[in-house]
Parts: sequence; structure tokens; C-alpha cells
Amino acid sequence: MRGLTTKRTLLWMVMVLTLLVLAACAGAKNNGNATNTPSESTAAPTTENASPSAPIEKVTLKALMHTSWLKGGMEAVLKDASEKMGFTLEIEKLPEGTDGDNLIKTRFATNDKPDLLFFYPAVKESDGLGKPEEQFVPQDDQPWMANFNKDIWIDAFASSGTFYAAPFGGSNMAVMLYNKKVFESLNLQIPTTMEEFWALSEAVSKAGKVPVYLSAKDAWTLQIPSLQSGAAQDNLQEITNNAYTNKGTMSDFTAKRQGITFLKDVVDKGYVNKDFLSDTYDNAQKALTNGDAAMYPMATWVMSDISTKFPDQVNDIGSFLIPFNDTGKNMAGIFPPSAVYVVKGSKQEAAQKFVNYFESVETQNIYFGAEGGIPTIKGVTNTLLTPAELDAQKLAEEGRAGPVGVSPSSGITQYAAGDYPAFLQDLVAGAKTPEQVQEAEQKELVKNAKAKGDPSFK
Repeated sequence: MRGLTTKRTLLWMVMVLTLLVLAACAGAKNNGNATNTPSESTAAPTTENASPSAPIEKVTLKALMHTSWLKGGMEAVLKDASEKMGFTLEIEKLPEGTDGDNLIKTRFATNDKPDLLFFYPAVKESDGLGKPEEQFVPQDDQPWMANFNKDIWIDAFASSGTFYAAPFGGSNMAVMLYNKKVFESLNLQIPTTMEEFWALSEAVSKAGKVPVYLSAKDAWTLQIPSLQSGAAQDNLQEITNNAYTNKGTMSDFTAKRQGITFLKDVVDKGYVNKDFLSDTYDNAQKALTNGDAAMYPMATWVMSDISTKFPDQVNDIGSFLIPFNDTGKNMAGIFPPSAVYVVKGSKQEAAQKFVNYFESVETQNIYFGAEGGIPTIKGVTNTLLTPAELDAQKLAEEGRAGPVGVSPSSGITQYAAGDYPAFLQDLVAGAKTPEQVQEAEQKELVKNAKAKGDPSFK
């Protein structure tokens, strides 16, 4: 999860997270196999409902999944599913990235489809798998949705207002990490306004420590503040659609500019590490955990690395929201988990039963008891979460979290708005202003749109 510009996190920040705040579409077209309402046959199976003496019905389901997605959590679930529920998953593990994605597209194009697809969230027709309503069973009325916050996740998991995706794995959040011992030693409190934040930074600086660590050599890390601030953008859907239809510009993303401006301000005020232009993501982890730095803007996935490299200090790290808006809303930026889809076909009823079982609190406790990440199902208590991740999870449960990126409601963005991390490097180096960063994004967006022949950009 480190390289936002090269790994799945940024790919789906830019190309998959969509703000499809539309009226809910009608249920999927019934092709004789589909079911759009829950029934006894599709209710979540539980061990309590089964008679102790009743034989377990054995069911084998075929599934497609990227190789790296099959880890400790899923392995623990598969063992439980087989022993208690009679489910056996024949998982075909595929290559990572584009190669694996293309194989999945080929399988759907040739109608050689699995019963369960483990893939990215918010799949649309333009992803090459066909129309979602024709390929997948809607999840809106399934029992597991009672423990799932639709309002938070509609942008990441719904396609044209309908939920086809169920969460698989944990989410991560863009926040400000901080060293609790540094705060305690200086009698500092988590800031609730920017005035408090700057006063806190001054106190840390006077104590001879780095207030805010920047790892600008790894340019992707500079995006985190604007990914947090951007989650609080009002009228985001409208602004997004306008930007990608040439009715607005990237400069209209004013909340995002707050995070960009924060980077400039923290550098201009001298509250960063001396060699921030050459310091790295790994340097930042060491400085934060050993107390040389008080804070580091980063996503919670870094806690997996810190747990491995600095196990004795992992409990010293917490997280909070940068208080960009003193009287308005502040939101953490959410990176969604992967997704699992029930594929329409002869075994869709059994596949739906598996998904309902998988998304139950009981099974999610098994999953997250064996694998890290922040659960998206409410009520999960058996986790490997660090204190920093628990802080972030609380923000999500309180509704103080939103998607980190956007694309037009018409589908996946077909053109990027330039090398955003490089623009931010220019910013912290003093070569660009926050306004010029967004102007550079706009210039690249227009250039790429014209290259695609987009009629809105003639």
C-alpha cells in the first residue's frame, strides 16, 4: 500500500472511487436465477439456526481472486466455513495488477465465470465485465447490510446507486499520526482548531523535536493531507462532474486545496524536518516511533510496517484529524477495502449464503482476528488493530470519514490530471503555490481529455 501512484490504493483512488450519489436504481433484471429480496434460502446461515444433529450440506463454490489477497484472514474463514457451514471454495489465484484483471475480463467475456468474484469495489460496465445488473446479485436487501454504513460507503461500493459489492478485507484512513509519549511529555492535547495545531507545533519545535515529519523523497506520501481535507468537500458530486465535463476546473476542489495549503504552511513555518526533501517513508516511521518527530501525516496502513519494525513502540502511536475547519466538518479520508461479488448463475443462491455468512459479525471476528485492517462491518471486536487504527476506526463509526478520491458519475475517469505527487514536490520545494498545483492538474486534465477526443473539451 505504499506507492499510491503505482499500487492499487491510488489506482482506485483515482479510477474507482466514484461519487455516484444518484437515485437508487431498480433491482437487477431478473433472468430467472436472480433474486432481489431476501428469503429463507438467502438468509445469513448461522450455527445457532442449525440443529446440532442436522448434517451439514456440502457446497463447493468456484472463486477468482488475486494471489496476494488470500492471506491469514481468509484462510481462517475458509477453515471455519468448511467445518461449520459445509462451504468449500475452489479459489483460482490470479496474477497481480493488470494481468490478473485482464484474465478476469476474459473469463467474463467468454462466459467462463466463477460463483464468487473477489475484485475491486464499485464495478461498472466500463470495467469490462459487462453490466453489473446483468452479472451480479444486488446486495441492498441482504441481511448483512444491517451492519454496514451505506452512507459512508455508497461512493466506494455502489454502482449507479445499487450495492453489488460486499466488503472484503480492511479499509485504511488518511489521518495525522502522533507520538503519544511526545505529547504527554510536553503536556499537549489533540488540537481541535488550526490555531491550536500551530501552537502545538511551536511547542514541539521549542522542545527540539520535529513537529510534522514530511517524507518528500517518496512523493506519494505528500498526498495524505489533501486526501484527508478533500473528504470534507461539499457538493462533491456536482464539482466532480463539472470538472470532467469542462464546466468547472480542478480549482473548484477547495477542500482539497486546504490540504495542499497545509503542506506549504508547515514548510514555510519551519515545522518540518530539516532534510524533508530527501527523507523517506522509512525515515518517517523511525522518527515518529523513536520520538524525534511528534506527528506524521499518513494513512493507517503504515501501522503494519511499524508493528513489524518497531513492535515495542507501536502502542505509542495514535491518530487524529488535522483540524482544517475550525467550525465546520473535518473528515478522515477512507481508502476502501476490496470487494466480493455474487455472480449470477446456477449457484448464486449458495454463493449468496456464503457472502451472508462471510459478512456476519461472527465471521468477520474470525477474519480480523487473523489479519490486520479496519473492519467496515459494525460490531467487529476481535481485531489486530493498533491504537492508531482504533482511533481512526472510531472516526468512521462516528460518521467522520469520507472517500479520498472522485471520478465523474458517468464512469471511470478516462484521463488523469497529471502527476499530482510531483506537483506537491514542487510545492514543498517552493516552486509552486497551492493554486498553481491545481492549475497544473487542470492543464494535464484538459490535455489528456483532448487526446481522448472528449467532445466536452473541444
